[in-house]
Amino acid sequence: MENNIIKDRIQDVRERFLSGNQIEEIRQNVRTLVDERLDEFQNAQNNAFKELETAIDKLESHQREMIAYFNKQLNSLEEEQKASNSEVLKLASIQNVNLLEKNKKTDPNIIPKKLLDGLSSKKLKLRYILLFFSLICFTGILILNTI
Repeated sequence: MENNIIKDRIQDVRERFLSGNQIEEIRQNVRTLVDERLDEFQNAQNNAFKELETAIDKLESHQREMIAYFNKQLNSLEEEQKASNSEVLKLASIQNVNLLEKNKKTDPNIIPKKLLDGLSSKKLKLRYILLFFSLICFTGILILNTI
């Protein structure tokens, strides 16, 4: 019962101070304020999105520049490697030609004896070591070029 009395008094105060038009005007003001805040929020959101797009464009541009730079570096390294490979191939072929010429000059019947004698000599050991090293280098270059 006391609740009903309080509600009645609240209703009386509302009726005295606020008419229907005043309540509608307050609601309209609140709606206007909320709409303004929403517009401000949307504008801030749009500006943030534009800034993000600009940052992404800058990042993509930098990424393209770095890719181009690394591609140039890769191409120059490949050219250097090709030049180095051709030099090693020339040296290996020269050594092979020299060895073939020396083997042709010797008598085929004497080769096993000379080969055994030559293996013990320091000169021939050095040549075999150099030949072995050049073949290893040549093999390594071929493997690197196929990768």
